[in-house]
Amino acid sequence: MNKNNRVEEVRNYRKIEEIIPSHWSEGVVKANGIDHRYYRTGGDKQPLVLLHGFMEGALSWLKTAKILEKDYDIIMIDARGHGKSGGVETGFAQTQFTGDAVGVIKVLELRKPHLMGFSQGGGTGVFIAHEYPELLESLIVVGWGDDWNETEEFNTDFVESESYQNWLESYVSWLEKLKTQDHEGRMISALSQLPPGRSGMSEEEYVVWVENCANLDLSMVKNSASAWAEVRGKIRRMVKALKNISIPTLVMASSFFPTPGEKYIQEEESENPNLRIIRFVNTGHMIIREQFDNFINLAIDFLRKNSTRI
Repeated sequence: MNKNNRVEEVRNYRKIEEIIPSHWSEGVVKANGIDHRYYRTGGDKQPLVLLHGFMEGALSWLKTAKILEKDYDIIMIDARGHGKSGGVETGFAQTQFTGDAVGVIKVLELRKPHLMGFSQGGGTGVFIAHEYPELLESLIVVGWGDDWNETEEFNTDFVESESYQNWLESYVSWLEKLKTQDHEGRMISALSQLPPGRSGMSEEEYVVWVENCANLDLSMVKNSASAWAEVRGKIRRMVKALKNISIPTLVMASSFFPTPGEKYIQEEESENPNLRIIRFVNTGHMIIREQFDNFINLAIDFLRKNSTRI
């Protein structure tokens, strides 16, 4: 599709309010000192908490939630600095992300929810399961990286590079303009920022992604280097916590970037009887987008086997 046709297509995309199912509810709770926006599918079912990745938003789970809501009461939470949750004036360290999610679970009085997290949200899930195992029924971690281990150093030197700094400056400038634009303007403007491999996004995926960008806390984005600086230590703590996990846990692992070849899944050995590891072969970090069918089928099967109310 040429550029002009693509512009005409996105210009007519629906607003986010028209895409969210009408029976879902939206609310705000105060937890860990800030307001947290959440979306909930509802119903007298076992709760399933979904935590998104860094620079995403609760509605990144839209497609997944539409499928899983038949069997679960799904709660999608905007992390601090994302979506419509509170800002990051008090920081955005991993301990705060963990405390935020624990606080929301307690304030909403969710009884033994499952928890599924992607990337940053998956790391938060690991720490919750390790530190508060009594809170959760089970855990699914999506997007566990090859270089997330105790022996190798996760290289974050790129954040000091001139190319990264130039990109960040340009990205922040775009976000500032995006926040001032109407819906149609945002849809068109975002075409210039499409990440690699995202040109084929559906209307729902595209609108959600653009709104996620528009709702990012700019102070968090500008200071994102501090989040990367914490990654090395966080990975070591996360790997140690995962090895000692005491609740049923499924890890969906992959490389950070996709590689050529057939995309498929295979099970890997785990020394912890509570931990199952599935590798998404030749697949990048965006597991959910690259292998959605395998992702959702694994999630459905795991949740069903570890649910007490189905």
